[in-house]
Amino acid sequence: MAYKNNTAVMKSSTEEVYVGNYGSEWLEFMHSNHPDLVEQMIENNSLMAVAQSVDDRAWKYRELLDTQYAKCHPRPTKYEDVVRWEKTRMFYTDGEVMRDKVLVAVTTP
Repeated sequence: MAYKNNTAVMKSSTEEVYVGNYGSEWLEFMHSNHPDLVEQMIENNSLMAVAQSVDDRAWKYRELLDTQYAKCHPRPTKYEDVVRWEKTRMFYTDGEVMRDKVLVAVTTP
C-alpha cells in the first residue's frame, strides 16, 4: 500500500485503488488494532472494497452532521466568525465521524 496526497492507494495487478481520507484512517486503525482481520480481508481480496465503503459511509455521515450542525448553529457572516464557526463545526462533525464510522472494526463493505 502506498499513500498519495494522504490517501491510501493500493495497486492490484494493473490498477490503483483510491480509498479516500477516511478509508486511509480506517486502514491505519485496522492495521494497528486488528491485524488478524486485515490478513483475512487480504486473503479474501476485500480489504480495499471495505476501505472504500467505510470512506463513502463516513462522508455521507459527515454531510448529514454538517447539515444538522448548520441548522442548530447558523453560519455567521463576519470573516473571523466564519473561520471560528468552520473550525468548531469541523471539530464536532469530524470527531463524530471518526468515532462512529471510521474507528470501527468492520469486515464487510
